[in-house]
Amino acid sequence: MFRPKTVLLCTALIAFFLSAPLPAQDLVQLPVKKVELYKNGMGYFEHLGTVNGQQSIEIVLPSSQLNDILKSLTVLDLGHGQIGGVNYDSAAPLDRRLAEVPINLSPEAGLVGFLNQIRGAGIEIRTPSGVLTGKLMGAELKTKIAGPGATSQEVQLTVFTAAGEVQLVQLESAGALKLTEPSLTADLGRYLDLLDTTHQRNVRRLRIQTIGKGERQIYVGYTSESPIWKTTYRIVLDPKQKPLLQGWAIVDNTTPMDWLNVSLSLVSGAPISFIQDLSQPIYARRPVVPLPQGVQVSPQVYESTMASEFKLTLPPAERAGGVAGGMPTASDMRRAPRQQDEVSSYASAFANAAPMPGQISDAMRQQVTETALAQSVAEQFEYKIKQPVTIKRNESALLPIIQSDVEGEKVSIYKATGNEPHPRLAFWLKNSSGLTLDGGPVTVLDTNAFAGEGLIETVQPGESRLLSYAVDLGTEISTTLGSEHQRVERVLIKNGTIQMFSKMVEKKTYKIRNNNTTSRTIVIEHPVRPGWKLVAMTPAESSANSYRFKVESKPKSTTEFVVQEESPLESSIAVSSIGAEQIAIWVRERSIDPEIEKSLQTIVEKKTEINDLTEKIDSLDKEQNNIFKDQERIRGNLERLNQTPEEATLRQRYIRQLNDQENRLNAIGSERAKLDQSRSAAQKQLEELIQKLSLDKKL
Repeated sequence: MFRPKTVLLCTALIAFFLSAPLPAQDLVQLPVKKVELYKNGMGYFEHLGTVNGQQSIEIVLPSSQLNDILKSLTVLDLGHGQIGGVNYDSAAPLDRRLAEVPINLSPEAGLVGFLNQIRGAGIEIRTPSGVLTGKLMGAELKTKIAGPGATSQEVQLTVFTAAGEVQLVQLESAGALKLTEPSLTADLGRYLDLLDTTHQRNVRRLRIQTIGKGERQIYVGYTSESPIWKTTYRIVLDPKQKPLLQGWAIVDNTTPMDWLNVSLSLVSGAPISFIQDLSQPIYARRPVVPLPQGVQVSPQVYESTMASEFKLTLPPAERAGGVAGGMPTASDMRRAPRQQDEVSSYASAFANAAPMPGQISDAMRQQVTETALAQSVAEQFEYKIKQPVTIKRNESALLPIIQSDVEGEKVSIYKATGNEPHPRLAFWLKNSSGLTLDGGPVTVLDTNAFAGEGLIETVQPGESRLLSYAVDLGTEISTTLGSEHQRVERVLIKNGTIQMFSKMVEKKTYKIRNNNTTSRTIVIEHPVRPGWKLVAMTPAESSANSYRFKVESKPKSTTEFVVQEESPLESSIAVSSIGAEQIAIWVRERSIDPEIEKSLQTIVEKKTEINDLTEKIDSLDKEQNNIFKDQERIRGNLERLNQTPEEATLRQRYIRQLNDQENRLNAIGSERAKLDQSRSAAQKQLEELIQKLSLDKKL
């Protein structure tokens, strides 16, 4: 039975031969000569090689790196030629590229759908009775009875032959179907090529066109995403010698190119880098503006220019013919050939090693190792490998970068904020190598044996760093904490406010039990707390979050070390709110002295005087209110009395009582006015006393 893949395979082969790539001899592969790797996951790569005449250069790279390369690419012709341009595979969205081809091979439509798309096309079918030539009228999917209760489907073509006949052909019985129109074959081949590119997304090809004569050197430089290089260290401890530090760098080559005898630099720093999708074509959305009906637009003809002051001036790069994309001229980048000479002049990776001594420590010290040349580069630090490096693609390498004696001592470190009873063995490193040590794992060898492993962060020259690598099981540390609130040390009275200054004192006791047969230098990391300060103590070293105290602990003994801290406390109270009871409490607690007590007692006495006057005024106000109420009662009774002799006598009595009350009200008014005047004067005196009271006493 005829299968749909037969047509697709044939047309794909035709498309392949129509779109064959350039011959291999026309493309030059420039070798990598220099690699710089950075800690932010970026790398800088330099290629240097020779072209002859109009040869083009091809650089194969992963698709993920194309945006970085387009952002940073520098191409220089170091001879007398020019860079014609840089081409790369298009990255337009597949659906947009497929839409440009007048064919749709959707899986839903299948072979019948495709054949109906090309109705009218010239075809040639090889059938058992011979070759049938004509134009395709259409295709149908027919159901055929294959047996009792069984059916099958077959594709039936309708063909209009050159003889004017309409024939039906079953593809199942046909040997082959051929498209006879070259344009349709080309469209189908292009469509299949576009589909094929979806399987090759991980590889992009950069083609650099050169223009010139004879042999010339071409320089290519760019940044690209690269695996972060890593560091690993060895520290050798020997009681008889200074500590030895040995550093190695782990480098991964994940590029599609071999690094053969390249100049390799490893930069410890984090320059800013970002990704911008430069390789992806971007299409703007434009408004659709309809053309007004009835408007006829005629072409316009412009007169030629007779004279002009304008002159076309090429930029220096184009006149010299050396740069693509407006990068620096060839004269600015003549260092590339020198770098090639520099690479070729490097010595071998390692010198001949001395005979292996009996001790690991001595062996590592006597081993002659070509380490990296360390130097500052702007705000970063660079390890430049002295010897040429070869790392093939998809390989990694461990390269020596540091070997130096350093200063430091072996200690046991205890972190007070942890819950471990045992301190950790550590090496207190002082970076006297003069080099910046990048962060990484450290293996410690102590007295020719493996002692443990640890981690360090970046250490600058002259900086100290603790590196813990094992648990000191022979030493045990416990802690106890005590605190007390001390009495007031200072009293400040100003602007009507009393401020009392005291402090909270804490004592943390570290009990160290050394069960080892040798002495231990214990480094206690005590936390730095905001608002607390040490009392009569100076740590050996301080970090952002810890004080570090050194304590010597003798073998088979117990040592106590006390850290005392204090935190200031401050309380405020208004002078006007102080009473006799509060003064009595302060006197009992010894929070004030006799001078302060006397000044405050004067204010309290004045407040008492004001309170007494206020109470008298309140008493008069109460009496006055009672008289007002009684007068209302009497007046009500008078209104209800008649003219009888008995009621006339009662009326006279009520009138006398009202007269007496009015006399008392007048007296109350006079007394209250005097009391108000006295209270106002006392209040003013109190305010003056409070404002004048200003003391600053240390108790």
